[in-house]
Amino acid sequence: MSKTAAKKLHWCSKVQDSFVPLLGASGELGISVGGGADYGEFPFVTSAPGGGLTVGDIVLEIGGTPVLGMTLGDVRGVLSSCPHPIRIKTVTSGSALCKDLRLYLSKCFTPGSVDSQLQQVIRENLYLRAVPCKSL
Repeated sequence: MSKTAAKKLHWCSKVQDSFVPLLGASGELGISVGGGADYGEFPFVTSAPGGGLTVGDIVLEIGGTPVLGMTLGDVRGVLSSCPHPIRIKTVTSGSALCKDLRLYLSKCFTPGSVDSQLQQVIRENLYLRAVPCKSL
């Protein structure tokens, strides 16, 4: 008997590209997000009344801007400043890419790989928001 190992698809092959419209006459945004670097998490969808997105999906980009490693306030700022409809790239949270930002940053990946590049984007966004301090 030969066992054929099923090859798992990498998370980057499962990225979804969606457009989020404004809802109703009030012009309310059709998505809300949670998480963010200030909570040690990737930004993720908390509600999507406009459809097209799934609650719990990790938000990779908003309007072409990578938002991984940003604080929740910064992610919401990017959301509010984008022209409508907003283009959002997401991926389903799973074992390879879970919501825990610290866990993902602690892993070692091959230099130049998609995961290594993603870690670099996250670190750059984190460092942009770091406040330098000097001990006395």
